[in-house]
Amino acid sequence: MSLPQRQDLTLFSDQSVLPRELLNGDGHHMFLVTSTMATQPLWLLTALIETKIKGAPLSLNGSAARRSENPATQEMKTPVVVASFLHEHSFYHQALQKLRINANAYKVVDLLTGFVQKCGGKPRDVVLKELLEQFTPDSQSTILIEQPELLLSLLDGLTSDELNQKFLQPLRKKCNLLIVSSSIDLFQDNENDPLDGSRGAVEYTRFISSLIYTSIVVMNLRSLETGRAKDVTGSLMISRGGQAPAGLSVHVVENEYLYLTEKESTRLFYR
Repeated sequence: MSLPQRQDLTLFSDQSVLPRELLNGDGHHMFLVTSTMATQPLWLLTALIETKIKGAPLSLNGSAARRSENPATQEMKTPVVVASFLHEHSFYHQALQKLRINANAYKVVDLLTGFVQKCGGKPRDVVLKELLEQFTPDSQSTILIEQPELLLSLLDGLTSDELNQKFLQPLRKKCNLLIVSSSIDLFQDNENDPLDGSRGAVEYTRFISSLIYTSIVVMNLRSLETGRAKDVTGSLMISRGGQAPAGLSVHVVENEYLYLTEKESTRLFYR
């Protein structure tokens, strides 16, 4: 049985992943990528980084040839910052190196290593302020931050409102586009059984909900209901977030893809 036709990743009505008018505008937009332990988001996160730097997600669909043929492969001058509470400094360097992305085109901020030693005993406000100081304001930059919700566990007493108001909102104002990658395993558990949640679980659920409401696009990676098939790894659901893309003539195109990850490549198909 032959596989269905491969499809390019599209988020907006101009057939783009990152519209030019969004990247060249003066707004402070947010994208949300949600995943579970069964649907690791690295391929999608690196594709978004690649799009910002090279103009298109050339690594998807086994498109190695397109990297040399596509005129969009000229690297953009605007900075990309990758920050993670989950992975160490070398993780993204290795992943992006495989996509032939020049290390000078992005910066990795390791928020994980030594966090407890550096922040232990400090007031929450001080910790959040010090984290923000690691990001230089740039109105044309893109920041990708991985699993900021882990701060709800790392900082005793931190609420979802504090995390939003004292970290994520100021972080978004430092850049043109903030891409947040979050795990929603616990969020889904609380939706299924909302009465069986601790205070921490409730704050976590509120935080994920707030991310959905403040994003202009939500990319949700899902595993198959029947588990992993030989020719399909999972699905990617594209939906509009709660925030309208103010000042943009384009709109989010809601869609669903199936994706297949093999070795170091990912292919997309319409469902």
